[in-house]
Amino acid sequence: MNMIKTTLAEQAYQELRARIIDGRLSGGTRLLPNDLAADLGISPTPVKEACLRLEADGLVVTTARRGMAVRRFTEADVERLYAARILIEKGALEAAFEAGRIDAALKAQLSEHLEGHSTHASGTTLDDLSEALSHDRAFHSALVEAARIDLISETHARILSQTHTLFVSVPGDYARSVQEHRAIFDAIAADDAEGAVAALVAHLKRSRENTLRQVRMLAKA
Repeated sequence: MNMIKTTLAEQAYQELRARIIDGRLSGGTRLLPNDLAADLGISPTPVKEACLRLEADGLVVTTARRGMAVRRFTEADVERLYAARILIEKGALEAAFEAGRIDAALKAQLSEHLEGHSTHASGTTLDDLSEALSHDRAFHSALVEAARIDLISETHARILSQTHTLFVSVPGDYARSVQEHRAIFDAIAADDAEGAVAALVAHLKRSRENTLRQVRMLAKA
């Protein structure tokens, strides 16, 4: 019984997390366990457990008046999230270079995600955007995972999922993001540690400003 319950809670968690990250459940949407359970074809208990995990991930908030809802991010949230991303991603990439872990396998992985990102970033559907962001997350995750510090990778994954929930709400300059990823990749392919780190930090700072604009637009909507 416990194994079944755990499996259903995990399935509910993965499905609801995907819906939040790809914009099907937008910021402020109330999460009603009975309604979600009926939609997913399961009982409310695993849905409640999934929502608690999503709250721990920073994707869901609980208030006395409205119960659980998808988190709305503020400008202060964005500033904090990107400060953490810059510290983590810059440090991880530097550590990976210093440890000699920028190998052919990593370069191939980054190239694959770069091309997938490029292909879908020019699309016009929500599915295209979801795929583009998936490759975007995978690109940045690969950079952090190259440092081989599990705790840092886990923290980074939670931060990425939070920042990317904003990207599906308001149109962004995704073509420019692809160009910036390519600049990072080109420096890595050339084993240019200094250039790669500089390109990564410039990209994250530009992404922070774009995300702040998105938050301001959502606040006015």
